[in-house]
Amino acid sequence: MGNVLSVYMEAFEKGYTNSDGNLNWGDHQEMVTLIPKIAGREGIGDILADGAENTAKHFGHPEIAMTVKGMAIPAYDPRGIKGMGLGYATSNRGACHLRAYTPAAEVIGNVLGPAEITDPLEWKGKGELTVIFQNVHTVTDCLDVCKFATFAESMDTFADQFAAITGVPADADYLLKVGERVFTLERYYNNLAGFREGSDYLPERFLNEPSTSLGSEGQVCELDLMLEEYYQARGWEDGVVPESKLKELEII
Repeated sequence: MGNVLSVYMEAFEKGYTNSDGNLNWGDHQEMVTLIPKIAGREGIGDILADGAENTAKHFGHPEIAMTVKGMAIPAYDPRGIKGMGLGYATSNRGACHLRAYTPAAEVIGNVLGPAEITDPLEWKGKGELTVIFQNVHTVTDCLDVCKFATFAESMDTFADQFAAITGVPADADYLLKVGERVFTLERYYNNLAGFREGSDYLPERFLNEPSTSLGSEGQVCELDLMLEEYYQARGWEDGVVPESKLKELEII
């Protein structure tokens, strides 16, 4: 809701809405008024109900939608947390912060091994970091464990729990390989569905417009450089899983 309203506000501010109504930036009362209209698809609400990306396309300016693969981003600016930007771009479900919560290493400083604390404004090393977090959080999803548990438990602890419940011997490396297999299988499915070369991206605003926020002023997100690292770490080819990787992971 916040994303689609922000798209509508920017569209009105820049004169893109024409006769489709108006919403001044920061007009919280009108925002509240719009919510039941969106729920009931009344008037402009019928357009806004289709989400941020489709709303921006309706007004003829898709560039004002902060989305990846159709999903609107959560409250992390990729110019200030570079790993999170890479996580948005490479998530198999769109701009999701829960597929690789790199702020655990970039901001919070409470890190689940084998990752290390890193500078949020540094792009180098974020390819491997994002792969680690994606594999870890794929495992926690498979275990149906809250991701906050990773602030207190190690992969070795998760492996002990898994072994105790299933009777299958496991260690941290075993679980990380499970995470890699599942995440890669998801990506392979996406490849088959048409998400192939060039499908890992961020809105141009994050790549070309320097941040004005405190702590990241003047920064942009160096996505292309991070993607090179990421694909190398994954063993993928421009976002596509090669047959050799599928065989290595025994997916085919």
